[in-house]
Amino acid sequence: MSNMLLELKNCCCSIKNDEEEYLTGSADIVCEVLDVDEEWIKIIYTDRTGKRIVKVERTDTILSVTIFRS
Repeated sequence: MSNMLLELKNCCCSIKNDEEEYLTGSADIVCEVLDVDEEWIKIIYTDRTGKRIVKVERTDTILSVTIFRS
C-alpha cells in the first residue's frame, strides 16, 4: 500500500474506485477518511437524505483521490 493513502486519515476528500464510481455515490458528496490499513480504507459521509454512512472499501480498488482539506 502506498504511504500516501496512510496520509489521508482525517482528510476530507472525494475517492473514485477502479470502476470510475465515487465511494459516496456522487462527486458532490465529500467523505472523511476515518482509518486506513494495508487492505482497507474506512470513510464516513452524509448522504443526500442526511443519513451518516460509514463505508469500508479495499485499498486496491482506489483509482483516484481528490483532497479538499486535511
